[in-house]
Amino acid sequence: MKIMLVTDAWKPQVNGVVYTLQNVISNITDHDIFILHPKIEGAKTLFNLYYNIPILKNPFEVVRRYLDQQKPDRVHIATEGSLGVAARYYCKKYNIKFNTSYHTQLADYGWVLYKVPKIITMAYIKWFHSTSSRVLVSTKSIEKQLKFKNSVIWGRGVDTSIFNNKDKSNSGNENAIIFVGRVSKDKNLDDFCSIKGYNKILVGDGPYLNTLKNKYSDVIYTGFVDHKELPKWYGKARVFVFPSKHDTYGLVILEAMACGLPVAAYDVPSPCDVIENGVTGYLGDSLTENIEKIFGKYNYLSKNALEFANSKSWKSISDQFVSHLLN
Repeated sequence: MKIMLVTDAWKPQVNGVVYTLQNVISNITDHDIFILHPKIEGAKTLFNLYYNIPILKNPFEVVRRYLDQQKPDRVHIATEGSLGVAARYYCKKYNIKFNTSYHTQLADYGWVLYKVPKIITMAYIKWFHSTSSRVLVSTKSIEKQLKFKNSVIWGRGVDTSIFNNKDKSNSGNENAIIFVGRVSKDKNLDDFCSIKGYNKILVGDGPYLNTLKNKYSDVIYTGFVDHKELPKWYGKARVFVFPSKHDTYGLVILEAMACGLPVAAYDVPSPCDVIENGVTGYLGDSLTENIEKIFGKYNYLSKNALEFANSKSWKSISDQFVSHLLN
């Protein structure tokens, strides 16, 4: 089967969408996959949204050209941007079977970053996915929140050949907590940086980094770290803290667990789907209290987090992806 994957999020962007798609593609060996992305030959960028997501000047021209050239059997539209809209239009026009996936809480981000009323963004999201054969969502809580009639669960994986507990080096870091990810305002990182009584490590880069550095001098800031080097930083901490309230999954949660770190997070979608409260971490209204509870039964939680992450392979997630396209 020839598959076309259409995405507005692609390299050199660094985000969970790109990382997920790269891992899924690398584990599909029985089908041909063509990736239609904003940097492809012939695409012209009009401007970039926040996080450097390109809006194209000629998305319809680009999509039509590559659909005619590739003649895919199935199309997967991963994002709701300009390429996604054009792909949706031509798939309907040419009667090509396609499905879509929901990776980003656009309504939340639109409000936090641009003050776009959530009702407007949600109306757009509902329209965009309405003609998809299936909408792939990452967790049950997101599925319940969106209330799409045609949604299915499509989970996430972790590469345990990279992320494992071999780099544990907690000597002198018994009190260390860590966050890893994009450093942007919507990640709610003030809640992490303002935690008292712990050695705090913030790994990552982004538009909010300098603001945090100016506000919180007691945090260790690493800046950008190559993905394969992240386990070394996970190994320097005891607890992973996930303060975001707007993610659809949080791949870093699985990566931290694979390195043996229990997770402290808020009880919101989707952390509540990934973290089993009192088993692989703690959920609740206070991150500080969640961290304290984790240290109270650390070895038990660490062991369970490791076992849970080891059960999540990218190969199985890729098989799910293909199955949802075929059915």
